[in-house]
Amino acid sequence: MDSEPTRILLADDHRLVRSALRHLIESFPGMDVVAEAGSSHELLQAAGEHPAHVALVDTALASLGGLNLTGRLQELCAGIQTVVLSVYASDSYIRRTLAEGACGFIHMNAEPEDLESAIRLAAAGQPFVFPAVESGHRIDPILVSGSSDGASKPLTARQEEVLRLVATGYRTRAIAEHLGVSVKTVETHRAEIMRRLGLRHMAGMVREAIRLGLVSTYP
Repeated sequence: MDSEPTRILLADDHRLVRSALRHLIESFPGMDVVAEAGSSHELLQAAGEHPAHVALVDTALASLGGLNLTGRLQELCAGIQTVVLSVYASDSYIRRTLAEGACGFIHMNAEPEDLESAIRLAAAGQPFVFPAVESGHRIDPILVSGSSDGASKPLTARQEEVLRLVATGYRTRAIAEHLGVSVKTVETHRAEIMRRLGLRHMAGMVREAIRLGLVSTYP
């Protein structure tokens, strides 16, 4: 049993990312990428055809269209554990990832050795969170998923309002007029929102607004 390799399904919508991840994963002792997928539908098909222990899934595919990807994977491949690889770092997103059935979360800025540890933990069915910090640092997932929403909201009420307006298509000047504040104040709020949520671009703000429940769908 100890000699059996850990079998991995790899899903990312970027071919170069998949290639790099596959090369890295297969450099780890006892690990084998048995199939790759560029979409959630390809991943589900692969899960039905290639028994695996772990599915490493990019956040863009894990959250596609409200599909219960983790549950469907487990229906198709008994015992498989899902690990979400993400550029998002907010507690709210990590909580949702774990609540939807993922075994673990690893940030894109984690170290390569953290990815190896993440796959081994998932294969053993041990929940984990690897944030974007120094190598080997792991957060107890209970500290994230077990916290109350009210006690750990990442944004203030005003920041949530700004984020909601951004996500629904308002420009900076229109937000300022709507809220009765200066353009500079709105820009400051936007910068702080991005800092708190670990975001780098507009698309990330829209997606995070959806995950926080501030808007129901893309504008």
